[in-house]
Amino acid sequence: MEIYNGSATPLLAILREGIEELSGMGAGTEVLHYALKLTLSLSGGYAGYVVRKAEEDVWEIDGVKTLYIPKTLVEELSQRDGLYRIDDELYRFLFEELQVKIHRVMPIKVSGALAGVLLIVDQYERGVGPQETFGTLQEACLSLLAQYTSILLANIRIREEMKEMRVHYEEIIVQKETAEKLASLGTIAAGLAHEIKNPLVSIKTLAQLLPERFDDPEFRNHFANIAINEVDRIGSIVSDLLDFAKSSEPKIESFDMARVIGDTLLMLFPQLTQKGIMVKKRFAEGLPGIHGDNFQLKQVLLNLFINSMEAMSHGGKITVDVFKGEDVIHRDRLIVKVTDTGTGVREEDKIHLFEPFFTTKSAGTGLGLSICKKIIEKHNGEITIESVHNQGTTVTLMLPL
Repeated sequence: MEIYNGSATPLLAILREGIEELSGMGAGTEVLHYALKLTLSLSGGYAGYVVRKAEEDVWEIDGVKTLYIPKTLVEELSQRDGLYRIDDELYRFLFEELQVKIHRVMPIKVSGALAGVLLIVDQYERGVGPQETFGTLQEACLSLLAQYTSILLANIRIREEMKEMRVHYEEIIVQKETAEKLASLGTIAAGLAHEIKNPLVSIKTLAQLLPERFDDPEFRNHFANIAINEVDRIGSIVSDLLDFAKSSEPKIESFDMARVIGDTLLMLFPQLTQKGIMVKKRFAEGLPGIHGDNFQLKQVLLNLFINSMEAMSHGGKITVDVFKGEDVIHRDRLIVKVTDTGTGVREEDKIHLFEPFFTTKSAGTGLGLSICKKIIEKHNGEITIESVHNQGTTVTLMLPL
């Protein structure tokens, strides 16, 4: 790097080139070390050190030597700007610690707090007299460098904090999504317990009758057929539950949306019956198959049906419409509408429905609709909600064919 030779033009050229180089640096330590080189170049110095704050009351010189700078000296440095000649107390302290005569120091502050110090070695040690005074332009350039370095370090710190916050936020999202899925699984499990109990009762009854009717071939065949069918039924129920519980990458395949809707409603049948909720399915004829992950879309439908159930604690009706889009915009889309006669959504809450952690329920993660939106968007689809408070809600899914 060129050393300032006393003329104004090289001074500005050195500063401009140095600031451009600084702008591309992304680490605080790297910035401080380059700022030292630039300071030496602008001030005509020959050597120096970087003092960086490592932790509270602990400072490091070039990552090698540790210093414990008295608070009085830290306060003094914090009140200074630009490159200045140090007083006797700081001079003696640095000489005792480093065994080197320090001529000038440049404090680097971030958000008003001292973050580092650039130390310039006394040039008498090399037989060259130090510049006792700087020109006005030189002082302005050094002051500008100190301010720019401070701003750059502040920006780096903000970026690092934002990165940490994003990682923390993503961890919270994953935890909440898991909680949301477990909540859905709890709802399913309550119904599946009933569904599994019925075939088990049939198998148990037949098993109790088998000893006394073992010699009856017709009964044995009847028992074998029923037992196999009921075991297959239990296996299918458990398999569906396990598939839903998996956290896997989308598996794209062709499937029948009407069947997925039917299977999802069947899983919730006991709760729907208990709450006195009637379900009306209106499926258009000749529905085309769609491509997507049927387990992820089943999760979307499950969330929507559970939301409708919870909005109709005293009974009501869920209507599910499935048809192929007919207008120019939606003619290549399969439209699924889930309409309930529940409590609906207040006008002021509508704009927040898809926001993570927003909920109008007394309990819940507030991630259900956010997850639904993410899954639908992964399938290159759209999801919209229309709702009238105390009248009901319609959720529309538009999925590409």
